[in-house]
Amino acid sequence: MDNKALVVQSNRLIEAKYRLSIEEQKIVKILISRIQKDDKDFQDYEFHVKDLAELLGMNYDNPYVVLRRITKNLITKPLEFENPEKNELLQAAWLSSARYRTGAGIVSLRFDPLLKPLLLELKSYFTKYELEKILQFRGQYSIRFFEFRKSFIGRNKHEVIFTLKKLWEILGLKKDEYKIFRDFKNRALEPARLELLEKTGKSFTWEPIKQGRGGKIISVRFIFDADTDTTNEVTQAVPQPTVATPQVHGLPDEVHGILKELLALGITNKVAQEMVNQHTDDHLRVAIALTNQQTDLKNPAGFLIEALNGEWRNSKQEQVKKQQHERQVKDDVEARKKNVQQLKRRFTDFRRAAAECAYQEIPEPLIQQWQDEFMQTQPAILRRNKVIGFENPRFRAFVMQKLSLPKLEDFLEQEGVQLQEEERTWWNQL
Repeated sequence: MDNKALVVQSNRLIEAKYRLSIEEQKIVKILISRIQKDDKDFQDYEFHVKDLAELLGMNYDNPYVVLRRITKNLITKPLEFENPEKNELLQAAWLSSARYRTGAGIVSLRFDPLLKPLLLELKSYFTKYELEKILQFRGQYSIRFFEFRKSFIGRNKHEVIFTLKKLWEILGLKKDEYKIFRDFKNRALEPARLELLEKTGKSFTWEPIKQGRGGKIISVRFIFDADTDTTNEVTQAVPQPTVATPQVHGLPDEVHGILKELLALGITNKVAQEMVNQHTDDHLRVAIALTNQQTDLKNPAGFLIEALNGEWRNSKQEQVKKQQHERQVKDDVEARKKNVQQLKRRFTDFRRAAAECAYQEIPEPLIQQWQDEFMQTQPAILRRNKVIGFENPRFRAFVMQKLSLPKLEDFLEQEGVQLQEEERTWWNQL
């Protein structure tokens, strides 16, 4: 495996909707780097488990168990992307199969065939970089933001605005996740920004876009650092086939997308063109995002015009703003407690699966020795049951003390999660 191998993928994959752990993402990128330029179909990509674990930087006593769990996730975790040529929205798994050769220490992985348009025979609208660039990352969101920057810089776009709804979808976040933007900033946005800066010297800055003065954050503007040396990092991008939109002479191509969104809201072609000429792209995108967030509009066009002129105000929202904030804080605490509870349950299942797999590799004489030791610790009435197996909860707990199992910090790192002090207190109380 060559760290200098190129990861080449369609920009649609970069902006697809999915959520993977840092190790799951790295395996996907390693597999992509094995694809050859002239490949017309996916191959079975073979790896020695120890080599793959080393490349991933996995410091586990039994990487085989962890890797098996990761590849299983890549078969069951979906991604979602749009194919404009066929006017399709596709949902697919990452891998179609993962085969482990028992005793040989080799795993064979194969991409799902539905990913072909995103990885094979790419002629345009793609991004590429060296594999080693992302293998150094440790944060769950660092690879995603690294690829965002490469992709948009390659399209000569140094700024981009994502609505929170769109950003949540791309990152695979649940609607009720990070109800307080500060949590998203502290756990995802800033860690990714700082790691990119530390590891690559290139990163991004960001600023929130609010609904009115002091209002709710509805979008985020990203400003990406420009590349100064592209000798080893080549990004090529050609726009996707465009949908028919009004032709406005003298306007750049990206403006056509704004025109299309204005027309969809009921703005006439003539008025839409005037808006494009009178307002900045950012001002228009914020107004469009604000309009799209309203659920009971009878006149979206009129609302958008008011929003552009700064005349819109939702008095009802102002009236209940304090109550909503208090309820949001309470709901956020409950959601965080629920997330900690679910995380601890997954950790328990994870350790049990690791223990069960390791137990199967224990020689029979040693198992018999452990059973004898265990029986000596039990009350006399329980010693009558001479058949003790791993499914016995008490014996399983006894065995797990004997085994070298992944620690909590290993699990949290794999999940890309950091527990705050308050959350660790909740964890210990469960």
